[in-house]
Amino acid sequence: MDVKAPARPDRILRWDGCVNVRDLGGLPLADGGETAYRVVVRADWLPGLSETGRRALVDYGVSLIVDLRPEREDSEDEFEPLPVPVVRQAMDPRPVRAAWEWPSMREAYLALADSYRRSLARALTALGDAEPPAAIHCAGGRDRTGIACGMALWLAGVEPDVIAADHALSDESWAPHNDEWLAEAPDERERERRRRILQPAGRTLAEVLEEIERSDGIRAFLLGAGADERALDRLVARLRGEA
Repeated sequence: MDVKAPARPDRILRWDGCVNVRDLGGLPLADGGETAYRVVVRADWLPGLSETGRRALVDYGVSLIVDLRPEREDSEDEFEPLPVPVVRQAMDPRPVRAAWEWPSMREAYLALADSYRRSLARALTALGDAEPPAAIHCAGGRDRTGIACGMALWLAGVEPDVIAADHALSDESWAPHNDEWLAEAPDERERERRRRILQPAGRTLAEVLEEIERSDGIRAFLLGAGADERALDRLVARLRGEA
């Protein structure tokens, strides 16, 4: 059965300069209730926010930004520093497999999660240590950000189908820009690579989380990689509206 993630206006954040920003609040919990607002915001490339977008970020109360990009992804263009502290926990796809050339996004997600356990553990620790709300982003706000947010939502008690549906909202956010991105590819090989990346990823993320849960358990996966247990507990309690 397909589950729709709530897409009401207070979840989707229109921060000028980004196209894929939303609050993780308002998602149904398996045991009743819903996730709390203004705990975690997931986003695409926050350094690209306009002045208006940066004001919106500050007005929303964001106290910390977790950036999952490696430094090599920083734009050569000059951007003013973001107006809140930034912690970088890089998940660089290139050393895992050159240029995202995995056969499928499932393999890509598994490879990223396995190779960057410590980055994921530190990212979720940072979210738990921050004064809420905190924001987390990568380049497009879908894949690396989705793995981290999916793990947080799983620990909070959000059902896999709901995590999948929320993750799929990133596909919807980027859909109007996909043709342009494909057209910019320098050759057919790169165009085909980009087509693979653009495959719908909602259900893929849920299946990967289920596989990690069966293998290690997501909580054990993160703690074994160095996540701070108290910070994880705080993050979960806040997402559940219990703190």
